[in-house]
Amino acid sequence: MSIFDRSTANSKGLAMSFMCLASTLSSLSAQGEIVELERLQVVADRNVSAPLTIPHEELMGGFDTTLSLDQALRKLASVDTYRGVDSFTAHPTTQGIRFRNAATNATSRALALVDGVPQNDPFGGWIYWNKMPAASLQSMDLFPMGMVPAWGNYSSGGTLYFRTRSPFAPHSSVRIQGGLFDTILTSLAHTEPVSDNMGLSVEGRFFETDGYKVVKESQRGPLDKSSQSDYTYLRLQMAHQLENFWQWTLTGQMFEEGRINGTPLSPNSTESKDLSWTLSRAATTGVDFAFVTFFQDRDFQNVFTSVNADRTSERPVLDQFSVPAQSLGAQATGYWEYDNINFLVGADFRRVEGSASERFRNLGAGFTRERNEGGEQSFLGAFATVQAELNEASALEGTVRVDRWRQFNGFRNQFDLESNAQTRDTLYPDRSGTEPSVNLNYTRRIDPNWSFNTLVFTGFRAPTLNELYRPFRVRNDITESNPLLANESITGGEISFFYRDEANSLQFSGFKYFMDDMITNVFLHDDTGFDPLCGFVPGGGSCNQRQNVGDSEVQGLEMAWHWDAATGVEILFNYLFSDTEITESTAQPLLSGKSFPLAPEHKLSGLLAWSPNDQLTFLAQVQYRSGQFDNVLNTRPIDSATQVNLGASHKISDSNWSIRVQVENVFQEEIVTAIASSGIITQAAPFNAWISLSYEK
Repeated sequence: MSIFDRSTANSKGLAMSFMCLASTLSSLSAQGEIVELERLQVVADRNVSAPLTIPHEELMGGFDTTLSLDQALRKLASVDTYRGVDSFTAHPTTQGIRFRNAATNATSRALALVDGVPQNDPFGGWIYWNKMPAASLQSMDLFPMGMVPAWGNYSSGGTLYFRTRSPFAPHSSVRIQGGLFDTILTSLAHTEPVSDNMGLSVEGRFFETDGYKVVKESQRGPLDKSSQSDYTYLRLQMAHQLENFWQWTLTGQMFEEGRINGTPLSPNSTESKDLSWTLSRAATTGVDFAFVTFFQDRDFQNVFTSVNADRTSERPVLDQFSVPAQSLGAQATGYWEYDNINFLVGADFRRVEGSASERFRNLGAGFTRERNEGGEQSFLGAFATVQAELNEASALEGTVRVDRWRQFNGFRNQFDLESNAQTRDTLYPDRSGTEPSVNLNYTRRIDPNWSFNTLVFTGFRAPTLNELYRPFRVRNDITESNPLLANESITGGEISFFYRDEANSLQFSGFKYFMDDMITNVFLHDDTGFDPLCGFVPGGGSCNQRQNVGDSEVQGLEMAWHWDAATGVEILFNYLFSDTEITESTAQPLLSGKSFPLAPEHKLSGLLAWSPNDQLTFLAQVQYRSGQFDNVLNTRPIDSATQVNLGASHKISDSNWSIRVQVENVFQEEIVTAIASSGIITQAAPFNAWISLSYEK
């Protein structure tokens, strides 16, 4: 919470979502009353001034009906995944999260946490949205770019903090959802205290869909099939209350996912196991303390294929038959108050190791080469945050953090499967360094309705093991890894103004970010034939490599407005203007002056909701994205697109059951999500509809 009271904040979910995702850093109560600095919830947050919170029923339910968390988030202008495709269709490696278009490739530039445990994949940084404990979520906090340097790597690009329900709070939910493309989702969650000091929680979920054909209809051939996927998820949690306000919580999760990516020979699958343990003390006075430790185990398999020109046959060209990764980490935080000043200090550690084993060079008779590449990373950081009231109307918060990073044991081996000879044995040099991060946040109340906030910050992101060591291929476009990548760094700031009265919430923000050494998939050439870096480049393909591109900038404006007519009608409007540019590129001079790929300058989302009574709600939603480019050279333009969605929900009287209906892309807009160098166009879902029956108590 901020230093200003939020007791009168509107409880409608999409209102809070839009305002939160529009970078709300602080807000003012309608009465303008000033309160004392609030105590920090150490387990939940690592900063003193938190944004508005989106409760579970408003993120996943209420006005909005979704099949996954990423669908709900992408309906807000500030937040996006790289290609804007739902998580049960998109390739997992494209499911990173970003804010305000501040990313030049698919790797996540923001951090996602559940109860303090990082959810970004330890190998690639992407997020398995279907592995999130959706039915067990209590709420979500969204921290805009640069607001929370206390989490170190990734967090300067923004942070999503998901909180789960307490195992001591009785709760049950059942969800059955079905729709077009033979889609079905079933979910069950139950939380129950089994004694005065012991609580249990369980969640299970199953999903499957036949999916839709992703290639543009006029380009399809006999080979193209629907993008099928399925997953299962299980989460168990046990909590025990000790004396003197202490509590420990043990959580285990299992997740399995499989999919076919539009052609018969292009599957991928994931197996995931997670274990975490938390010890916390939440006293009413004195020092609060929290300790979290976690272990994560992943195994990913994936096959890339090449399809002939008339799309009648395909050939596997890269079989990544094993991409295992493990992560071990811990963090501790302590909080205390002194003379009306809040202090928060903490330290954390994370070690990651991963590798990729793959077969390649298939000329038609099977794979003839095999290689293994991988390495390890470690991060050790410490931070201190101080917040103080300067006077009755203003407050200042600052954070200083230092991270020690290390990349080590990097290797790449290669074998000739025909002769059983080892043709490469490379060990990469170990590297290490120190990264400081700072944050300064000033908030002031102007009058009972207006307030403003200013923020300046620095931060960094280290390249993932995926960027350092794992090459990939999409159709005939080959992208090589780069073990010599440097860390990305960012310096930025913003100023925001907020207005609130009994019916309106309004916010304007201006922002600018300077980014050095952004990691980008840099185009090298499209010459057919053998290349020492990429191997054989087929006709219609290209050779690319992950490289640091020098200096980049993102600047823009953001606006959010919510109007509650108090007559059952609500209007929400969210707009983002984000101008991206690679200002100077040492890696590839042709990139200078180019916009970031898949970064529309204009994004707009609007919602009209009408509730004639307490049981029934109708909604109409529109989403607009302006034109953008598929590639970093800006040679493959993607047209603007507008999507209209309709929905309705009905709560059955005197019951805990409700029915929801959702219709997406009502006018069947052709929404392009990717254009290959060969010209093959990939599209988002066409007209889609589903119905859900839910029980919540």
